[in-house]
Amino acid sequence: MKLTRRDFLIKGSALLATLGLGGPMIFAENGSVLKAQGEDEAGPDSPVLVVIQLSGGNDGINTLIPYGMGGYFDARPTLKITEKDVLALNSEVGLHPSLANLHSYFNAGKLAIVQGVGYPKPDRSHFRSMDIWQTAEPDKLASTGWLGRYAESSLLKIDNPLKALQIGNSANKAFMSPKVNVPVIQSLETYNFIDPKTPKADQNRIAKAFMDMYDPQRQGTVIRVTCDHGKEAYESVEAVHSLVNAYQMKVEYPKTGIAKDLQLVVKMLSGNSGTRVFYLQLGGFDDHIQEKEQHAVLLKQLDQALGAFYQDLEVQGLQNRVVTMAFSEFGRRVKENGTGGTDHGTAAPVFVLGGKVKGGLYGVMPSLTNLDSNGDLKYEVDFRSIYYTVLDRWLQGDAQSVLGQSYEKIAFI
Repeated sequence: MKLTRRDFLIKGSALLATLGLGGPMIFAENGSVLKAQGEDEAGPDSPVLVVIQLSGGNDGINTLIPYGMGGYFDARPTLKITEKDVLALNSEVGLHPSLANLHSYFNAGKLAIVQGVGYPKPDRSHFRSMDIWQTAEPDKLASTGWLGRYAESSLLKIDNPLKALQIGNSANKAFMSPKVNVPVIQSLETYNFIDPKTPKADQNRIAKAFMDMYDPQRQGTVIRVTCDHGKEAYESVEAVHSLVNAYQMKVEYPKTGIAKDLQLVVKMLSGNSGTRVFYLQLGGFDDHIQEKEQHAVLLKQLDQALGAFYQDLEVQGLQNRVVTMAFSEFGRRVKENGTGGTDHGTAAPVFVLGGKVKGGLYGVMPSLTNLDSNGDLKYEVDFRSIYYTVLDRWLQGDAQSVLGQSYEKIAFI
């Protein structure tokens, strides 16, 4: 097959869109071929962070239920979880009945729950609030994400296209950076450079043409900024495909999207990918109507997926390397609305799970009766304290440079 310039540009554009690599493009000066992992990079004891974004505003009050506190049952006549159904953690709070696995991990000392997490002057817009959590900048519109800044300060010199990964359908602002590109992967099998159905000879021809075009030695200085983008895209595909056969499935996962994404994390780690940070999403938490049934289904999906994930990490001997953090952009209003749901609120719990996590309750559950002027919870813990703790104590990065200042560290690590 003769490869025309038009064919190549179409295929090349499709490749870059499929790989989901975004942001500015700066060519690596040494021109070396990136590898899945180097001996001086992520070794067998390197800490890994998995972030799960619960998109839509998870109802924290019906996730970590203040069943023993005044005001809960009065505020939620139809949405309340009865005391007999609550998975009690103490005499005041307990977990939603859908969270049986998380309850067992809490009792085993592997799950930390930080109560009442938020930030000053809360924003109830999904877009702005998620932007705040992803950039860690409540007071301004930022052009970089908190994990992007971490990657710049701690991972930039690591010669690995898989050092940080977003798993799912789309990129997010947490990894935005002028210096680091982070791939978006849906599965090992579908993360391809070219349609696998393309004849092998044509695949080789297209690949050669692509790499020739993105060879920095053949381009002028201005064009070289584009070379890195294409080069990293190609090499990330090569690195991912080298991992496909390394994983041995020993745990059965639920047939849900979040479970599949978490299994992909274990596949990557068991294949020695050298990845330090993974970012996943579970959506659907914007429960303005008929919350009781929908919320229970979503929490069960999350709980069952995390149960299989942690069991798989244990089987693979990875449980002490991985810390998983789950958050939502905001919680919900204390009082239920008139359509069997809840509206946008403020503070909510953050969950931190791992073999080396010091489990327990941290922070203070906000009062359900002493509310702010909008009738919402007053936050007790700044979310940047959680980020600071994870960056400093777990990832061993420069938390102060990432977040711009020091924050109180929380003792869950």
